[in-house]
Amino acid sequence: MTEQIGTAVRVEIVKIMGGGKCPSGFEVGRTWIVSDGLCPEGMCAWAFNAILPFITTLRFNGRFPWREEPLARVCCPDADNPVVFQVTPKPQQ
Repeated sequence: MTEQIGTAVRVEIVKIMGGGKCPSGFEVGRTWIVSDGLCPEGMCAWAFNAILPFITTLRFNGRFPWREEPLARVCCPDADNPVVFQVTPKPQQ
């Protein structure tokens, strides 16, 4: 087993714009926990590719200059039905 580097982040669908239907069947409220740089099971690879830079930044305690809190909102590349993902550090247990 390898040692985990970085912290886990929570990825949640917060909005589906356009027609309101994701072709992958995702719905608002669906969440994933990402603790490495790999696409989690069940997540659309196109969406993951779009949000990976934000996941990586937050996994290593980075911040975005346009936000006070450690948070990113990112859309998938589907121009007709963009799915909005919110990425935040996973709450410590």
